[in-house]
Amino acid sequence: MQENQIQPLSPQELFTQITAEIDFYQQQISILNRQLTVLTRGANNG
Repeated sequence: MQENQIQPLSPQELFTQITAEIDFYQQQISILNRQLTVLTRGANNG
């Protein structure tokens, strides 16, 4: 790809992309938090 063919994203496109990434990582954090809760409960009960 030639450098002059690269189009910068519009502010709206950037906002949409960043928001989607934030949503994705928030879901990952939720999953990890649930796993951590299960693990720590198991450790405390042992």
